[in-house]
Amino acid sequence: MTGKGSLRYVLCRLQKSMEQIYRIGIDHGYGNIKTAHHIFESGVIERERASELAGMTVEFEGKFYEIGSTHKEYQMDKVWDEDYYILTLAALAKELKGRGLCSASVILAAGLPIKWLGEQGEGFRKYLLRNKEVTFRCNDTRYHVKIEDVEVYAQGFAAIAENLRDYQGFNIVVDIGNGTMNVIFVVDGVPDSARYYTERFGVDCCVIEMRSELTNRVHSAVDDLIVKKVLKDGKADIGEKYLKAIGECATKYTEKIMRKIREYGYNEELAKLHFLGGGAMLMKHFAKLDKDRVHFIEDINANAKGYEYLSNQRRVRKLRQR
Repeated sequence: MTGKGSLRYVLCRLQKSMEQIYRIGIDHGYGNIKTAHHIFESGVIERERASELAGMTVEFEGKFYEIGSTHKEYQMDKVWDEDYYILTLAALAKELKGRGLCSASVILAAGLPIKWLGEQGEGFRKYLLRNKEVTFRCNDTRYHVKIEDVEVYAQGFAAIAENLRDYQGFNIVVDIGNGTMNVIFVVDGVPDSARYYTERFGVDCCVIEMRSELTNRVHSAVDDLIVKKVLKDGKADIGEKYLKAIGECATKYTEKIMRKIREYGYNEELAKLHFLGGGAMLMKHFAKLDKDRVHFIEDINANAKGYEYLSNQRRVRKLRQR
């Protein structure tokens, strides 16, 4: 088949239409910014000048921003301040540098918690699209980027979109980030549009809840960075009493997460459970689960890759309609 409906024809049209346009997925997390190939902490600190101690500095409109030395606090709407725009520039710099580019036309593919997408999606799109062309510096490199468009997709769903056909039977997909938890039901490879939820659970929430209880248990403060390492890796080079106390507190938090998932209808004998996001490791190491019925997606960049996949699928559909 070689006519206009053939896959070869569509791919040829796709290649021509995408010349000099790069689709870049960015997962704007509260803890980390993820692209398909990079990850860095989502902190932004404005400085009077670039610091030699900073790992990454963005210079934009005469101001200097140190990137990644901390993380964003939770906020309901990501357009409330300038931070996520600056972080987007840093993410673009990372991806373009990896391609050997300092000037490019791009389509940004981003995401929001699934429950917020309808209400906040267009506002976030406009926020990221405020400058059709933007010039900035990241460390010692000057970048010039033309933003052709911004597309906003659902967190969690994006991470599994390419492999939906593998989700046969009754499945519950749980994306646990730093500040939110997205829950999606998928039945025989089809998302249930009536059953999706966003909750205020996450790795940072866990750390915050653990602080006072840990202090009471071990009679000293435990640095958040140590706690996060244990939650991520299940271990750390620390004393046994600290490791035990962190583990017990973490297990207690995972029980809260499981109670919420069960409120939505999860039955371990009927459904398969899939965890992804930074909190997937928290659940893997500390939750009491039937591991034969639970799947962990450990690729922290899965949503960003999924945004790029969905963006490319949208382009293919548009070409087929011409």
